[in-house]
Amino acid sequence: MTAPASPLYTASMAKLFAEQGYLRKAAWIYRHLLAQDPQRAELREALAQVERQIETQPAPTRKETELILREWKDLMKRQRDRERN
Repeated sequence: MTAPASPLYTASMAKLFAEQGYLRKAAWIYRHLLAQDPQRAELREALAQVERQIETQPAPTRKETELILREWKDLMKRQRDRERN
């Protein structure tokens, strides 16, 4: 059984991240959403488009890396908190 989708992660949020240039973060959210609902063709298409953009983009910026690491840290903390309860 998969965990319920986080209300923090939406296709709209991923699209906004992509529009702002945070392509890797957008891709991460699309992958997360697809893991919850693999049948959503529009998410697969959006992910493919973002991944094509990533291929032409230079390595992640420091700001992008910090954002991803901060999010990862928060996710790990929430997971630990859920496991304790």
